[in-house]
Amino acid sequence: MPELPEVENYKVYIDSTALRQRVVAMDCRDSRLLKQSQSVFETHLINQEFKATQRIGKYLFVETTGEKTLVIHFGMTGRPNYYKSEDDRPQYGHIQLTFENGFHFAFENKRKFGWWDLTNSIAEFKAEHHLSDDARDLKLDDFKASLQNRKTDIKKILMDQSVAAGVGNWMADEILYQAKMHPAKKVDDMTGEDIERVFEAMKTVIEVAIKNDAHYSDFPEYFLMHFRKEGATCFHTGVKIEKMKVGGRTTYFSPEWQKL
Repeated sequence: MPELPEVENYKVYIDSTALRQRVVAMDCRDSRLLKQSQSVFETHLINQEFKATQRIGKYLFVETTGEKTLVIHFGMTGRPNYYKSEDDRPQYGHIQLTFENGFHFAFENKRKFGWWDLTNSIAEFKAEHHLSDDARDLKLDDFKASLQNRKTDIKKILMDQSVAAGVGNWMADEILYQAKMHPAKKVDDMTGEDIERVFEAMKTVIEVAIKNDAHYSDFPEYFLMHFRKEGATCFHTGVKIEKMKVGGRTTYFSPEWQKL
């Protein structure tokens, strides 16, 4: 599933292709991907331009010259695609906008878990969905405040979008590996130094992933992503990577490197 780094790359892609162009047509092959009726989308998108984008966690907001902001969630397989000819429309480009310049913008969504919505403002959407500040922009004091009085596992907390918007399963595993923190460590058993170490690891993982366009093969050799499977060998200790469930999610960790 696309997490913060992947969605950041989609933001950069849209910024470099689809901004400042007037929408003249919309086609949707599956209305289930729209949180509102297609006619509402057409009312608020056609004859408007994409003005700017903003990302909060896994959500991408496209501000328009109209009254509404487009909200895109990429689900498991969603991605944007910008192309000239209608013949180049991707097989799973279930939503397509056409611009005045003749180019098209498609929302590819093979497994159809992604969706589009419209909101009056980004701030309103953020409040309604209980999102923290984006994990890339999150301040240490706010992160610490979100962890106060929590008694559950640190991995589960990291994946809470009201705590660190944008962190998903693979990122949480990587953050905890880099912080040498066991994923089942209870937050109320963590010291202030533990919390700071997790916070700094989160910032590092985010920047490394964005810098490398979320291409896992390009991550540093000591990153868990290179051996994130049961029975693989930990870079630091040589012991076998283990698998467990935390908060209902499959979790990989090194038992010697991340001691409970």
